[in-house]
Amino acid sequence: MSELESLISAKPAWDHLVDMAGIDHPFLSHDWILSWWESFGAGRQLNILLVKDGEDLIGIAPLMISRQRMYGVPVRELGFIYNDHTPRFDFIVARDHASVYEAVWRHLSDRREEWDLLKLCQIDSGSRTLFELPLLAAASGCQVGTWPSVESPYLRLEGSFEQYYKTLKAGLRQNLKRRMKRLEERGAVEFECVSSDEQIDSALSEAFRIEAASWKHSAGTAIECHRELQKFYSLVAHRAARRGALYLTFLRVNGQRIAFDLSLLHDNKRFILKPGYLQEYHTYSPGQQLTAMTIRDSFARGLTEIDFLGAAEAWKLSWTSERRKNYWLFVFQKDLRGALLHYTKFRFVPWLQEKPFYAPLRDRMLNLRSQFARRSSFTDVVRGRAQ
Repeated sequence: MSELESLISAKPAWDHLVDMAGIDHPFLSHDWILSWWESFGAGRQLNILLVKDGEDLIGIAPLMISRQRMYGVPVRELGFIYNDHTPRFDFIVARDHASVYEAVWRHLSDRREEWDLLKLCQIDSGSRTLFELPLLAAASGCQVGTWPSVESPYLRLEGSFEQYYKTLKAGLRQNLKRRMKRLEERGAVEFECVSSDEQIDSALSEAFRIEAASWKHSAGTAIECHRELQKFYSLVAHRAARRGALYLTFLRVNGQRIAFDLSLLHDNKRFILKPGYLQEYHTYSPGQQLTAMTIRDSFARGLTEIDFLGAAEAWKLSWTSERRKNYWLFVFQKDLRGALLHYTKFRFVPWLQEKPFYAPLRDRMLNLRSQFARRSSFTDVVRGRAQ
């Protein structure tokens, strides 16, 4: 499958397969994939593989081809339909797992002239992809490696909210209580949940403005800084709302929205895509106040889990200690370039990371990249105003 029209028409079969495969997150749903492609697909080529047993669809490999650079070396990268805004991904396999992986690898191996690197990102540690595909690739003579990614905090909702809240550190509970009292002095504090499709556009616009009023705007990472991000999250939100899967909440003080939580509901779980708050209210911990409210609400709804997604940041770990491990899988062609890239990624870089000069050098490079991103974002804004 290489055309957008084919992807659009595949929705019924795609969603049925996701259900049959028991996928417990929303990031392989047809709505998510289509929203991603409509927002970020420019300059990339769809390369989705369908695996059938007779007339029965039993597996999908949601792949794309793009031109990238790895350590300065140009490569044709075959990978998941993925970027930094995709928290988790994988193949979709309903049954006959070994046969599906063999069929996928046989197809990819037969077309080795089309790609230099197979890079599969954000695979859950329990996925059979991390076991099946490396065996097949290594048996074909390819260089293979797995790279640990971020560990994502998640909270299992068991018992009642009151029972859970008592398990939190006393300092957190006391701070939230004290700061809530101070916040209430500024006006009525309300918890708002937006669910109707008619309210979504205005609510999202306000959420994006709240996020942009923080350090993310100056860093060039705020949603409002990039048209494709605004389009993506808007498409995701609208499509989720139509199937009752959108969870968009605000913390309001004296009628003003000061914090938001953009989440998706799937398989009786909640997945936090984007939180944010107005920086001017940071002394009241508005983000954590809203988190407490949404956790209470999740208990009341009978949800079984909250997945914080992303990295194990301190604010997330104040609510849970459980983490979900993710990995990236790399398969390199059996040629000189593949061997050099594999050596660099899995031998030289780990060696370099142990050196005392590595961290300052990395921070310097990240700072330069951030400065470049800010300049690019400003240029985009100026161009947008001029058009």
